[in-house]
Amino acid sequence: MTDYRTLQRWIEEGENAQLDFKTTINSPAKIAKSLVAFANSRGGKIVVGIEDKGFFIGVDVEGEKYELEKAGRDFCTPQIELTYKKLQHQGKFALVAEVPESKIKPHYAINKKKTGQQLYIRVADECIVPSLSIKKMLENGELNFIIRTAQYHHTRKDLVQYLRKNKSIDLKKFAEWQRLDEKNAHRMLVDYMLEGYLKNTNIQATEFRLA
Repeated sequence: MTDYRTLQRWIEEGENAQLDFKTTINSPAKIAKSLVAFANSRGGKIVVGIEDKGFFIGVDVEGEKYELEKAGRDFCTPQIELTYKKLQHQGKFALVAEVPESKIKPHYAINKKKTGQQLYIRVADECIVPSLSIKKMLENGELNFIIRTAQYHHTRKDLVQYLRKNKSIDLKKFAEWQRLDEKNAHRMLVDYMLEGYLKNTNIQATEFRLA
């Protein structure tokens, strides 16, 4: 069971690349968009029973779990399996659904009529349709099984420091700086973006700024 103080900290921090609040789940097809966005990115948590302004209202945990299970099973392809924790406060319950980062990206959200499907990623606090270049990376499996070593995280810290002094960095400059080919450099920048540190500033996603 998740500690209520943990939830208070989440509420103070607000929604982000790996956290989403929902009052209730009233449409499996609609919440599937969030499930695939998290699975295609760095994973995340959906907390059900919280109003937009952060008020704890509580829900029927089993009912919400049923809707989420239906979404992951019937409106995501490939299917997405979730894990759950309950949170209790003043006799009320909230449900924390954890969406793991997928190792078989991409996942697609199936529409309500089951006549089509769409690819989504999570960037900052939004579920968005990715640019064509990121879509191709996902479909080619380039964002699966990324090995995030200590050096990988160190590079991210150096990049954040650089961007605090400079407005942006483009793919070519980052690749030259890190002595990488552009394919691997682009993959790293996109992964940092999906973690919540960066945002891309053009449709080709080849120039990045701090989120």
